[in-house]
Formats: sequence, C-alpha cells, structure tokens
Amino acid sequence: MPKYSTISIPKELHEEIEALIKNNPGLGYSSVAELCKEAIRLRLSEVRMEQKEGMLSEVEIEELLETLEHSLRRK
Repeated sequence: MPKYSTISIPKELHEEIEALIKNNPGLGYSSVAELCKEAIRLRLSEVRMEQKEGMLSEVEIEELLETLEHSLRRK
C-alpha cells in the first residue's frame, strides 16, 4: 500500500480545480488529488526531459529575449 504525504495549495486554486472536475466529467478525474497527482507527474517528466536534453535555463531564455527585444527596438 502506498504511503502518502500532504501538500497545501491555495483555496482559490483548489476551488478552481473542483469546478473544472465538476463541469468537465469527460476529463476523467474523480478528485482534486487525482488531477494534482497527474499534473505533478507530468511536470516532473517535463523537467527530467529538459535536464536530459540540456535545455536552456530560465535565466538564459530571459537574457535571449532581452537581447532580441533590444535588437528589435534598434530597427
């Protein structure tokens, strides 16, 4: 049997997820916890892939965007 721990999310976010589940039964989620677990797993998978692929860090992306914006302003 799996062991569990708890996490806290803002009440507003919890209510938004509850409404999403209630209004969209076709999504297949039966609880807020179920949707959150899948969302966390998906995000962890994305992060792992980014790390494997050596993707740019957020800071590097921001620096590139600033450079592009600066270049476009000069034109």
